[in-house]
Amino acid sequence: MKVTSTYAKHKHFHPERLAIVTADESLTYREWYILVHRTATAFLKQPEKKKRVAIFLPNDALFLQLFAGANEAGWAVIVGDMRWKQAEIIDRMEQTSPDIIIADQKMRMDFRDISYPVLFSDELDSWITEEAMEIKKTKGDVPFYMGFTSGSTGTPKAFVRSHASWIESFPCNEVDLGLNRDEHVLIPGSFVSSTFVYGALSTLFYGGTIYLLKKFSARKVLEYIEEYPISVVYVVPTMIQALISEGSASEKQVTFISTGAKLLPSVKETFRKRFSNALIHEFYGSSELSYISFLKNDDNPNYDSSVGRPFHNVEILIRKEDGSEAKIGEEGTLYVKSRMVFDGYINNQLETNKVKMGEWATVHDIAKIDENGYIYILGRKNDMILYGAYNIYPQEIEHVMSSFGGVEEVAVVGIPDKYWGEKVAVFVKGDVSLRSLKSYCLQHLSTYKIPRIWRKLDFFPKTTGGKISRQQLKEMVQVGSVL
Repeated sequence: MKVTSTYAKHKHFHPERLAIVTADESLTYREWYILVHRTATAFLKQPEKKKRVAIFLPNDALFLQLFAGANEAGWAVIVGDMRWKQAEIIDRMEQTSPDIIIADQKMRMDFRDISYPVLFSDELDSWITEEAMEIKKTKGDVPFYMGFTSGSTGTPKAFVRSHASWIESFPCNEVDLGLNRDEHVLIPGSFVSSTFVYGALSTLFYGGTIYLLKKFSARKVLEYIEEYPISVVYVVPTMIQALISEGSASEKQVTFISTGAKLLPSVKETFRKRFSNALIHEFYGSSELSYISFLKNDDNPNYDSSVGRPFHNVEILIRKEDGSEAKIGEEGTLYVKSRMVFDGYINNQLETNKVKMGEWATVHDIAKIDENGYIYILGRKNDMILYGAYNIYPQEIEHVMSSFGGVEEVAVVGIPDKYWGEKVAVFVKGDVSLRSLKSYCLQHLSTYKIPRIWRKLDFFPKTTGGKISRQQLKEMVQVGSVL
C-alpha cells in the first residue's frame, strides 16, 4: 500500500470535494487524482537508476503534486531546502544521488555546477503531459521519503522512510488525537519540515481538505482560521509564540497540533486565553522513530512538563547504563518499538546500527517515566553536558527556567572549557532579570547545574525545522558575538 493508494476511492466517492486550497487555486479530488497520475506517468517515462527525485520548490500544490506523483510511480522524494547554499546542496545530493532534481526556476544559479540532471519549474508543462499510464502495483514496501536530520547537534544525515511506516502513523490522528477523516487542515510551515509534509499527506490519504500557506505568517494563519472552516492547524512552538506576539485571538473551535520542541507552560496558558475554544495537542517524536508520545489538551496541567504517554501503537522501554530496565522515576535511555521506525540512514549502516537494535530503536534520549505512564525527557546524550564528573542534561535546567515568570524561550548548551571539560551556558528571551532568574535556579537546581554563562537574546537562531539551533548558540559564545 502506498500513501497515494486512496486517491482513486476519493475521486469515485466525492469527486468535487476540495483536496487542496491555496491563495492561487483550488483542486477537487477528481482534479487531484488526474494530476497525480499524469505526474506519475512522467516519472515512469524518466530515465532512472535509483528512482529518487529531489524537489526544491515553495509550499504550493505543485510541490505536493510532484511528491505524490513520484510516490505513485514508486519513486522516493528527497525534500530540498531552497535556502541551502550551493555547498550544502552538493553535499546533500551526493548523500542521496537523485536521478533528477526538480527546482524552482529562481534557483538556476544555485544548480549551475550540479552534476545531476535538473528540471526547472518553468519546464514542467512540457514534462508532464496529458497522458496517464496505468500504474502497476509496487512489489514490496519501497522507500517514499528521504529527509535530513536537523543538524543542530552534528552533520546532517540523510534518512529513509517507507510507505508502510507513514501509513502506520496515520491512525494516531484518529485513535489518540481524536481527529476525523474529514478535517480541514491548515499547513502553515515549510515542507522542509516533515511535520508539515505529514500533515498534508495524512489529510489527503483520508480525504480531508488541506490549505497551504507559501510562507508562515501569524496574520495569514488567523485570516485562514476566520475565513475558512479550518479545524486543524499543524504548528511548531515558534508559530504559537508568533501568534501570541502578534496579538492574535480567536473564538473558533480549532485543534492545534504542535511538535518540534516542548511548549512552555506559560506559553500554553497565554495561548489558551487568546484562543479560548482551541485545543492544543503536543506530540514527541523524531525523524528516525516517528510518533512516540502525545500530550492531549485535556491532560492534567501537572503533566505539562512531560511529553505525554505513548501512542496506541508504540511500546517504550527505559534502560539504565548497565542495560537493565529502569524502574518508575529512574532515568535511562529511551527505546521504542513500533512499525513506524525509519528504514535507516542512506549509505551509513554504522550510524543506523546505533539507532536500530533488533526490535528496539533509540535516538539516545535520556528519559524517565512516572507511575501514570507519562514520559519526561531529560535530554539527548549528544546534548548532555560533561561538567567535571557530572552529567548535566540541558532540558532539566530549561524546564526549571521556563517556569519562571517572563521567560519566553530558553536554551542551555555546553561550552568547551579547559578545566571542567564543558561549562553550562544559558540563553534567555523575555522580560526577565537574569539575576532574579539565577536566584530562582539556585532554589531549584543543584549548584553544579547552575549556568556559568548567562546571555539574553532578542531572538534565537533556528534550524530549518523551526527548532532552536544549539550549534549556532555555541558558536555565538565561542566567537564572542553575544559577549
